[in-house]
Amino acid sequence: MQHKNKGTTRNQEASTLVRWLGTRPLWAELGLIALTVLFGIQTLRVFVPGLFWVLNSRLGWGAVEVGIVGFLVFLTAFLAGPLRRLAGDWRLIVITAGGLGVLRLIMQVWWGEPIFNLVLAMVGTALFAIFLPTYIGNARLRGGPAISRFALGLLVGLILDTAIHGAFGTYDIAWQVDLLPILLTLLLVVVQCMTLANFASTTRANAVAGGVSRSKSWTWLAIGPFLFLQLLVLQNIPLVATLTGWPLPIAFGSVLLAQLAGLAVATWLLLNMQRSLWPWALGFGIGLVAILALFYQQAAALTALLLLIGQVLISALIVIILIGVGASTQTTGRSRIATANGVGFVLILVFLLAYYAVYDLSLPYTNTIIPPIAAFIVAICALGAPLAASREIEVDPKAWAVPVLALLLLVSPLVGAITWRAPQAVPGEGFPVRIMTYNLHNGFNTNGHLDMEALAQVIEESDPDIVALQEVSRGWVISGRLDMLIWLSQRLRMPYIFGPTADPIWGNAILSRYPIVEYTQHELPPRDIRLLRGFTTAQIDVGDGTQLQLIATHFHDPEADTDIRQLQSQAILDFWDGAELTVLLGDLNAKPDDREMEMLRQAGLVDAAAAVGGTPALTFSSDDLYQRIDYIWLSPDLKVSDVEVPMSTASDHLGVVAVIDE
Repeated sequence: MQHKNKGTTRNQEASTLVRWLGTRPLWAELGLIALTVLFGIQTLRVFVPGLFWVLNSRLGWGAVEVGIVGFLVFLTAFLAGPLRRLAGDWRLIVITAGGLGVLRLIMQVWWGEPIFNLVLAMVGTALFAIFLPTYIGNARLRGGPAISRFALGLLVGLILDTAIHGAFGTYDIAWQVDLLPILLTLLLVVVQCMTLANFASTTRANAVAGGVSRSKSWTWLAIGPFLFLQLLVLQNIPLVATLTGWPLPIAFGSVLLAQLAGLAVATWLLLNMQRSLWPWALGFGIGLVAILALFYQQAAALTALLLLIGQVLISALIVIILIGVGASTQTTGRSRIATANGVGFVLILVFLLAYYAVYDLSLPYTNTIIPPIAAFIVAICALGAPLAASREIEVDPKAWAVPVLALLLLVSPLVGAITWRAPQAVPGEGFPVRIMTYNLHNGFNTNGHLDMEALAQVIEESDPDIVALQEVSRGWVISGRLDMLIWLSQRLRMPYIFGPTADPIWGNAILSRYPIVEYTQHELPPRDIRLLRGFTTAQIDVGDGTQLQLIATHFHDPEADTDIRQLQSQAILDFWDGAELTVLLGDLNAKPDDREMEMLRQAGLVDAAAAVGGTPALTFSSDDLYQRIDYIWLSPDLKVSDVEVPMSTASDHLGVVAVIDE
């Protein structure tokens, strides 16, 4: 009887909360949209890396097969029209939003098999793609302030995503099976369920039929380029941190502040809606395209300012597009908005593949042109949206409270900035020194799971004084948009230097407990290969007045391209030029008897693993070892007393650890 009373009490409390939401339609609808968008973006950031690291890297699927799977998932967006006719708007909204929340919770609590989570992410992405046009169509038909609420909810959802992403150090909680991420996700899903229950109860009795004007619906295809730019650039905290050199909380705060400014401008546009919006669309569109074309080449502070302005402009443009969709009075085919949405979601994948394909294929363009093209499409859609608007849309009088309350989210980066402690170097005690090289596989283990803690434990248990790292991603979307370097530096309490190679946010790095006196970054030849390579040098004070020169690198990888690696070996040797107290280490992508390794040996460098005697351990692939391609080479004045190869599948490479002495 007591259990029954407790259950009744909980049901009454839930009903009370739902009724409370019913008396506050702005916050109820805003919460539903924002949380569903949050879950959709988080799911998308699991789905995209899964294509590359589960299907391609783990299962060995080719680019064509992976692309087909991706397109099939995004093509489900076109099902929104038929499903609306079959189930009705409000039912489909409940199914897609509620289903996405449930899937997101399941993804959070279990990561036993990445293939299973990838399938969940595929279904979740499809639900998200169907939810957006369904809700827009329903909001447009309900009239009143529904469209304006959707516009604000979309932006708030992206802001919540940045707030959570930044608060967890850019390591998406979707990959972390820990208590705090689980509790947070559970709380958010419960709140979403309450807002969904309120939506179902208030909308079911007012179901309407109709569609969205053909003349306006095509502009919604901008949702694809819009989300692409948010994922790749505008919400990319690691990108800002890397380009500016700012501490992560400052970069986090600047991105969040930019989104809050965008929300404020969007709210102002809605509250002060003018009959003709095309001059605003034209000016904002030109500015956005220019910023996305120029920001990579600017100085640190200007880069951050440009990205802040870009976020404000794109937020205003997407709201202008929604104003155009909501202002139409025609009710032609209900599937028009779904078709435009489907094209938009396919464009997300097209742009992502076009951006990252340049690192694998010889293509007649550089990927820096992709963001401006996406911005141009958003601008054109915004220009098309308001030209023939026949009526204004309604806006909640209290909409101004949304950006004001959202300012509370700045507490997170503010606290982070106050408590931030950059790791400090400690004085060395001279030789011996324990050094390590480790290819991190962009953070993914051999099963395809982004597991930074496993990588940190491998390094921590090896207890090196200095670590050279390869395949370090600092914001690549296909690698989870994580700043691997800052995360590891904070986790291991080791200062770092970064050597970008392929682009400004991917390359090599060095972690060192000892003071780094100076460092330089160098290019490796040739400069016409797809994935550009380089090497980073550092003078490290190991104590007793001794400085150790470290050369950390990652050679070209196709096995047949030995001629290219020979060029790279020669470039390293030209730089070394016989200097004493030098260590060369990294993933050299060559076997010990290959010509490029023989060049190093003949020049006088000593293979540390071979010098200790016995047969050196293999280092690749960690789950099925068959070759040694990771090395530590020493100048002949140095000695090696021990070499270890810690076993782990945290990466597809094994690390190599050596103790060196004079």
